[in-house]
Amino acid sequence: MHASRSGSLLAELLAALLLTALTCAGVWMVLSELETARSGAALWKYRESLWRGWGTTLVVSVGALVGSCAVAGVLVAGQRSGLRSLRWFTQGLVELVRGMPLLSLLLIGFYVVLNNRFLAEALDRVNLGDKLFAGILLLSIFTGAYLTEILRGGLESIPQAQLDSARAVGFDRWQVMRYVVFPQALRRVLPALAGQFVSLVKDSSLLSVIGVNEFTYQARAFYAATYLGVEAFLPLAVGYLLLTLPIAGFSHWLERRFAAATAN
Repeated sequence: MHASRSGSLLAELLAALLLTALTCAGVWMVLSELETARSGAALWKYRESLWRGWGTTLVVSVGALVGSCAVAGVLVAGQRSGLRSLRWFTQGLVELVRGMPLLSLLLIGFYVVLNNRFLAEALDRVNLGDKLFAGILLLSIFTGAYLTEILRGGLESIPQAQLDSARAVGFDRWQVMRYVVFPQALRRVLPALAGQFVSLVKDSSLLSVIGVNEFTYQARAFYAATYLGVEAFLPLAVGYLLLTLPIAGFSHWLERRFAAATAN
């Protein structure tokens, strides 16, 4: 037993050393091909514009994350409505958005729908007529359509027997959803939700096509001003990782919490 445990620890140590060595070798191979001195000086010179772009991407990501959850909540409620026409309309809207590339949705939504004279004037009156709000809104609609299908699948995965049992002990409809359906459905769809939220952050890079000066837009401007090549886009990769890794980490933490709660 002791020998088996020692062998397992030794294998873990060797695997960790090997993976560390491979990672360091990969990083060295990448950095050795870069003009680190020149790119470092250029990066420091344009740090403020890149920082502003990263801040804009952060605002867009947080706003669209909240907005997409709200959109998904409304669409899921529509899909589960007792009105057949509302269910059909909601499902058709979800399929329309999911079947359309985000780039097309942004261009049509911004230049055709939101630039309509009456709608544009109404948004301007409430100070929501800027490109940043339009980008958050359109990205929320796009991601919300995908979240709708993820949540619908999670809700429908709960066996009908559990719902009947909850009603038999006196739960009303809201209590059934609150204590029986939501906890189980959320646990089942959590990895898919996390993946969709990570995609949302990366999809925000397309908002530059409607003039939002987000992180990718500023990275392209940095590249055009310095002609550094790939060195100009390394800050872009690091900046997006700073946004996406916390989402993935939080998702894994929630999964462990749910697993522990289930075990108890």
